[in-house]
Amino acid sequence: MAGNPLIYGMGCEALREFAPLHRGLFSLLVVVVVLLWSPLSAPGQEKISVSGITESIEDVTLSLSVAGTVSRVFFDEGDKVKRGQCILELDRRLEELEVARRKLIWESKAEVESAEARVLTLKSQLKSTRDLFESTGSVSREELEEKELEYKLAVAEQKRLVMEEEKQRIEYEMALENLSKRRLPSPIGGVVIKLFLDVGESCEPEQPLAHVVDPGKCLFICNLEEWLGRTLKPGQVVDLAIRTGYETIAKKGNIVFVSPVVDAASGLLEVKAQFENQDGEVRPGVAGSMLLKAP
Repeated sequence: MAGNPLIYGMGCEALREFAPLHRGLFSLLVVVVVLLWSPLSAPGQEKISVSGITESIEDVTLSLSVAGTVSRVFFDEGDKVKRGQCILELDRRLEELEVARRKLIWESKAEVESAEARVLTLKSQLKSTRDLFESTGSVSREELEEKELEYKLAVAEQKRLVMEEEKQRIEYEMALENLSKRRLPSPIGGVVIKLFLDVGESCEPEQPLAHVVDPGKCLFICNLEEWLGRTLKPGQVVDLAIRTGYETIAKKGNIVFVSPVVDAASGLLEVKAQFENQDGEVRPGVAGSMLLKAP
């Protein structure tokens, strides 16, 4: 080795003196690492964090199946709406008139009542004619047959009018249904977060009109490795860490869905956990993590 032999000798001597201490420190470091990583040293303490996103369970974009012009809007964006409350309605004057017309036709019982009375009268006359024919013979067979035919025609007419009345009832109910299609009720209780049209604007069938969200119950959705997904079962409680502004809050989630298939493209399977959010701390759409114990 090139260099000063004196310095080299002093260095070797120093290394010989330091070697026992060096070996001791190294052994201590190995023990610490083993204790930290050994599953026997701290069972159940290691956590695996899986990133995901939150969303509302009930999140609907509403539309109508008919065209028309918006005539009234009952809620503003940000308002709370109850299930079944009407958010807006289209012009419906013609439909209201059609309902009134169909109702009058259906409720008109004059023809049916007249036909029923005629059937009863002819039935009585037929009975009297048959009795005379059978007892005294003062009535000819032709007269009896005419009475029978007249009675049968009256019965047939009565049945036709009854069926016509049923048809009118159905048409009245159809008119009511068409009228109801001009109103947009909310199928859920929640918050109106978007109105797409204002009063006076026209809409086409199936055009989005309102967006309603219930933030009270949410889902945490993530994708994880198949081997880790096998450890999760529906109904299992898991820890969630959800972002809220600059902070992260803890939530308890309940596993409601573990996909039975793995996505071929990513090799991951989807998992959903439901959590309560009645306090509104979490704004659906923010990111978070699911904390799982390492298997």
